[in-house]
Amino acid sequence: MGRMIVYELMSKGNIVRLPDRAAIGDIPVKKPIVVLLMPYNRTLVGVAHNGAYEKWLCGKNGDPDSWNEVFLYDGIPFRLDIDGFPVVVGSQISSELRSQLIGHLPPPGNHKDTISVLEGFYGDKPLLPYDTSCNDEEAFLSRLDELGNLRLVYWGVRKALVLGDYSMLGRVKTWTRRCMDSFGDDSSLPKMWVSVGDLPGNKGVEELEALLFKPEQLKRMNLEKSGSVVFRGDSGYLVRFEGQRPFGEVPVSVWMYFPFFLWEDMKERKGLRPQEIVILSWGYLDSLEASKEMERYRLPLTIKEPIDII
Repeated sequence: MGRMIVYELMSKGNIVRLPDRAAIGDIPVKKPIVVLLMPYNRTLVGVAHNGAYEKWLCGKNGDPDSWNEVFLYDGIPFRLDIDGFPVVVGSQISSELRSQLIGHLPPPGNHKDTISVLEGFYGDKPLLPYDTSCNDEEAFLSRLDELGNLRLVYWGVRKALVLGDYSMLGRVKTWTRRCMDSFGDDSSLPKMWVSVGDLPGNKGVEELEALLFKPEQLKRMNLEKSGSVVFRGDSGYLVRFEGQRPFGEVPVSVWMYFPFFLWEDMKERKGLRPQEIVILSWGYLDSLEASKEMERYRLPLTIKEPIDII
């Protein structure tokens, strides 16, 4: 276990890093990894639960009966009511505390199961271009950054297996087998929105309007009941794909935007059907999100001295 990371919540709502051996008071928590000292003699502590999962506990120093499990989420403030006095840990701080804790934990999922699925994706083609055992998780993860899109595929598969989401696994497989080289930098990525039975929510509609699609155009697309509807707009192509039902029998529509060159490359040069383009692009976005989420677990972040976050 690495060194304990101790912060103090200041009166202005920011946090500062304290020395590693700062006194944290009398707390009934073994092997704390992240500690936040708060007003009114309260302390928030992050620990490794069962060696691999994050767990947060909060209570009053010197009072073992006051301690309870609490939950922190990225981008959402953590609020604590102490005898009628609210204590608020801001959204950025919640994200920072979680990052520091999960940076000490192994990534969720099973490496050998992930490799087994990947070998099924790639067939006889070796996963690694050099003599490194895929069964050695530490060695494999240490070289993932050198392997281009295989890094994204690995995390996409691993996360899908953790979730038991075989629809996601199928999307990642379709991307891997049909079109792995289509996506480049952030400017060439598709954008996706999901709606239940109608148009995307207000934020989605606003984002589509910023891409020069008018509400009337979206409504006309929504009236068409075919499996996929393609509309060429002023900034790119918009596709509405219907038929995915991840929530039981509730019809779900996927809206996906593509820059002109990206859509035309897959449609004209590679000869893919609109449905295939949506599915494999969704698989790519699944894998991209999985990599950002899962790689937070690989190594502790470099800690600035002192941390001062509002």
